[in-house]
Amino acid sequence: MRRLKVLIADATTSVRQFIRFTLMNNFSNIEIHVASNGKNIKKRLEDDTRYDLIIYDREMPLLSGDELLEWLRKHETLKSTPLIMMSVDRDESSIRKAIQLGANAYLIKPLLMDHLVGNVRDVFNKSSKATYDRRRFERFRSLGNVFLRYDSKDCRGKLINISMGGILSSFESKDSLPHILDKVGTSIELANKQGIEGIEGVVVRMQVVDTLSGPRQIYLALDFSEDISTDKRKELADLVSFLNPRARTV
Repeated sequence: MRRLKVLIADATTSVRQFIRFTLMNNFSNIEIHVASNGKNIKKRLEDDTRYDLIIYDREMPLLSGDELLEWLRKHETLKSTPLIMMSVDRDESSIRKAIQLGANAYLIKPLLMDHLVGNVRDVFNKSSKATYDRRRFERFRSLGNVFLRYDSKDCRGKLINISMGGILSSFESKDSLPHILDKVGTSIELANKQGIEGIEGVVVRMQVVDTLSGPRQIYLALDFSEDISTDKRKELADLVSFLNPRARTV
């Protein structure tokens, strides 16, 4: 799977290091690039393989965040590149201006780890949804178990629904789970023991859900890979068809 490229641009070394450390510890499938000033940033963006996210200091020397945003949003091929703006400026009108210029998010310094991770995750979620959305497929609810394998680890959860595009499943919050955009091997076992094994997918969404009784749950949405084998896709189609009440009455 292609690694997501992130550009961190800030004049302060400790800020760049903090962002790098935070992202590397929360997202396994990323490639970090850094810049200490705005010199040649435009050329770098045009020459390099397109970045999946830019995290940029608004007060960046040689090219401010506002200047970069205005240029970026007018650029024919780069205008959709997500950009998270950072600044010490807490003024409401200033924040509004950054959003109007096209910033995907605005983080106030000093940065908080949870806020940084949450905003980056939101950007990645929206990007994944734009390129491949499992919700374009009809989903079917079913009781069953889900088994995920990633980085030589295994976890077991409960199936909520399934489609030709992916699954929604739930896990206890104490479980060790993959991260957003991690590639996982997936096996599904329905209550009647019918199922499928070894279908690859990517984690595209995770949501914490509080329950009235019992431990907190993590809802995990997974998109199946588009390049799964013909045999495996037929096996998946048979499973989904079994759950489709209309298909069973034909």
